[in-house]
Amino acid sequence: MGEILLSLAHLVVAILLAAIVAYLSFFLFQTFTRDIDEGAELRQGNPAIGLVLGAAVIAVAIILRPTLSVNTSLWDVGQDVYIRTLLAQAVQIAIGLVLSAIALAVSVYLFAGLTRGIDEVAELKRGNVAIAGLLAGVLIGVALMVSQAVSQIVSLVPSLWF
Repeated sequence: MGEILLSLAHLVVAILLAAIVAYLSFFLFQTFTRDIDEGAELRQGNPAIGLVLGAAVIAVAIILRPTLSVNTSLWDVGQDVYIRTLLAQAVQIAIGLVLSAIALAVSVYLFAGLTRGIDEVAELKRGNVAIAGLLAGVLIGVALMVSQAVSQIVSLVPSLWF
């Protein structure tokens, strides 16, 4: 019965995380594109903005996926194992969110710096799907490369604090 409750708690955390990931991805994208009103662009049907925002959500989800699993094999099993597991998961997610924000922001700014002949923000505002596809690829590619490192970092959390 305890495992079912823990699984349900994990499900609730995952649902909440999905909402937070979507919001944070939108926020991250807004920091990169200060000159664009993303909400207005989406309402007008700008496919470039939608593509990059969707890729940002996917990228953050890829990076955070390993944070949902907590290794309790080293713990002394007791009454509070479920609370400790959820707390460890919350700490792992928080660390993962910070690391994903840093990794994606740095990668987008590096990409923008390397492509000096292209004003990515202006192109996205114009609806340039080619630039959007390239940025989407950068975000998802970086997420795939970074997710293993984030997984290794957050796997240390339970052994350090719990």
